[in-house]
Amino acid sequence: MRELLAKIEQKRIAAKAFTEGETKDLDKAKGLLDEIDELTKEFEIEKRLFESEKAHNAPTDDQIQDKEKDSTVDGFAVVAKMLKNQKLDDTEKALIVGGTSGEEYLLPEDVQLAIKELRRSYISAKDLVTVNPVNALTGSSNYESGDVVGLTALTDGNDIDATGQPAFTRKPWAIDFFAKIIPVSNILQGAEKAGLLGYLNRWFIKNAVYTENNAIFTALKSGKVAKAIKGWEALKLSINTELDPAILLDAVIVTNQTGFSILDAEKFADGKPVLQENPANRTEKLFQGLPVRVFSDAQLPLVGGLAPMFYGSLKAGAEFEDYQNLQFATSEHFYFGKNQTAIRVIEGFDVIQTDADAYIYATFEATPVVTG
Repeated sequence: MRELLAKIEQKRIAAKAFTEGETKDLDKAKGLLDEIDELTKEFEIEKRLFESEKAHNAPTDDQIQDKEKDSTVDGFAVVAKMLKNQKLDDTEKALIVGGTSGEEYLLPEDVQLAIKELRRSYISAKDLVTVNPVNALTGSSNYESGDVVGLTALTDGNDIDATGQPAFTRKPWAIDFFAKIIPVSNILQGAEKAGLLGYLNRWFIKNAVYTENNAIFTALKSGKVAKAIKGWEALKLSINTELDPAILLDAVIVTNQTGFSILDAEKFADGKPVLQENPANRTEKLFQGLPVRVFSDAQLPLVGGLAPMFYGSLKAGAEFEDYQNLQFATSEHFYFGKNQTAIRVIEGFDVIQTDADAYIYATFEATPVVTG
């Protein structure tokens, strides 16, 4: 259902773009609106099926009572007790069972959910690529390579013709672990959740997002030579001629502050800005119907004095293997002289480049000034 809603939104934005500016094409806009109607019908059917299954699988009163009983254990309070070196009962111990030794544990589920929610306040490149939740430390993914060839005609009783079929590429991944030492005051008063979230946000979450972003951008650059793009017309031409139209439904443009400032200053011949406001998100700008996502120059630095830029389908271009278990350990000795307890939080992930042809890596500069 979420995928259908995303498709509907993308087609709506594309239809809107065909009613404005130099690229106005009402026939194409009408065609997209007809596709939206069909997708909306499909969504309503899926919604009814979902609600029917939900009603059919409703939990019993005993299951609800068991769930409410389990939820009375507060993961934040358990972690706070560990930081204070207080003894845990069996129920509390079960909440953090795991890790590789007696000093390493898994953060309770409610703590991990709170961390995921707090991550939304940061600009994360994970939103741009495909995220694959994993519980193993190694694995591989298969990706179709080459041009789309369609389905093979099938005659009942005959083998399926395998000639001319697309090739598949298998890419391995291996989880790497990244950690942060967080100094926590030994005087945790009152609301453990608010206090611990403050420490986790200040020390771990923003650093984790920064590290993940660097890894994603590094993977997207892998094996690519930056294409020199000079001005908005060159960018438009590249999008129209060098990217498969099939991938433009989830395509984006990613650049840094410098690149956005340059693109934001570009204008059509009539003086109107080339960037348009996204009606679905007033804080976002569109170029040729593609949303422009901006990262800081510190996070996405200049390349030879020029602004870096990615455009195309980054979800097809890279996959983020997200290890699901956040581990932690505590020590009252690490910061003993400061009357603080140390908590070490560890996360694991890997980023692999998948379809390198689904996007373009470029350097962007302003339209050259014509003189004389």
